[in-house]
Amino acid sequence: MVRKKQSVRYIITVFIATFFIASLLGSGTEAFLRFFSVSLTWILLMVVITVGILFDIIGIAVTAADEAPHHARAAKKIFGAKQSVYLIKHADKVANFANDIVGDITGTLSGAMGATIILSLIAKFSALSTWKVLLNVLILALIASLTVTGKAWGKTIAINEANRIVDMTGRVIASVEKVTGLSMKKNKRGGK
Repeated sequence: MVRKKQSVRYIITVFIATFFIASLLGSGTEAFLRFFSVSLTWILLMVVITVGILFDIIGIAVTAADEAPHHARAAKKIFGAKQSVYLIKHADKVANFANDIVGDITGTLSGAMGATIILSLIAKFSALSTWKVLLNVLILALIASLTVTGKAWGKTIAINEANRIVDMTGRVIASVEKVTGLSMKKNKRGGK
C-alpha cells in the first residue's frame, strides 16, 4: 500500500512539474529568442535536439545495464560507481525523467524554436510570407527527422554500450555532487 501511495505521489509530481516547466519554457522561448539572430537560434536548436538525444540514450542505457559490474566497482570505491548503482536501481524513474520529461520538454522547445526561426525569416525576407505554410512544414519536418533519427541511432548505442554509458553518467553525477555538495541519494537519517 505504501508503494502504491509513493507511485501515485510520484506520478502527480511528474505531471505538475512537467506542466509548469513546459509552459514556462514554451512561452518564454519564443519571446526570448526574438533577440537572437537566426543562425544563433539554429545553433541553440541543435543543442536542444542533442540534449534530447543524449538523455534518451541515458534512459535506455539505465534500463539495459547490468547491476553486478557496477556493484563490483562500488565495492572497490571507484569514483561514480555508487551513482551508477543508484541509477540502475531506480531505472524506472531515471528512464521516465530522461526519456519522457526531458524528451518531451526538448521536443516542446525545439518546436517553439522552429516557429521562432520561421517568424524571423519572414520578418527579414517578406517575400517568404507567401511560403509561410511550406516553410513551417519543412522546418518542423526537419526538426522531427533530426530528433527521431538521432534517437534511433542513440538507442542502438545505448543497448550495446549500456554499462559504459551508465558508468560515464555515474561519473558525471559524482563530479556534479562533488562540486555542488548535493546528492541525488536521500540519506535515511534525514541528511542529504
